[in-house]
Amino acid sequence: MGFFDDNDPFESIVREFFGGSPVRRARREQFISGEDEDRVIDFVEDNEKVYLVFELPGFNEKDISVRVKGRDLEISAKKSNGEAIPDYLHQKLKQGVLIQKKLPKIVNTSRMQYYVNNGVLEIIFNKQRRVKNESRKIKIN
Repeated sequence: MGFFDDNDPFESIVREFFGGSPVRRARREQFISGEDEDRVIDFVEDNEKVYLVFELPGFNEKDISVRVKGRDLEISAKKSNGEAIPDYLHQKLKQGVLIQKKLPKIVNTSRMQYYVNNGVLEIIFNKQRRVKNESRKIKIN
């Protein structure tokens, strides 16, 4: 039984103590698939925003393109200028990286911000606003 095992009867107490949320953790686990991605991608959310963090070592802001179409996120990174980079590393960076992920429904895809600093890409989305279910009376004649 793991520390954050959903079958643990004390799960809610542990989450409350450490500030975790079963829904938030589940969304992170759905977004990140596998141990390899877990090392280079992070999914963090608060009450208003979703933060996606990707490690892209060797790339700067000019090398990275971020696109959202519908719920599909596409990140491509390709080094075009190899100045001051050793040849063996430039060859790898010139091949580039392509990351494609499906965004969860809580993400408002209409607007995003992203920043690159030292090979770390941070993408910030607002969360969808919750719409209250209003019951409407339908008059049938």
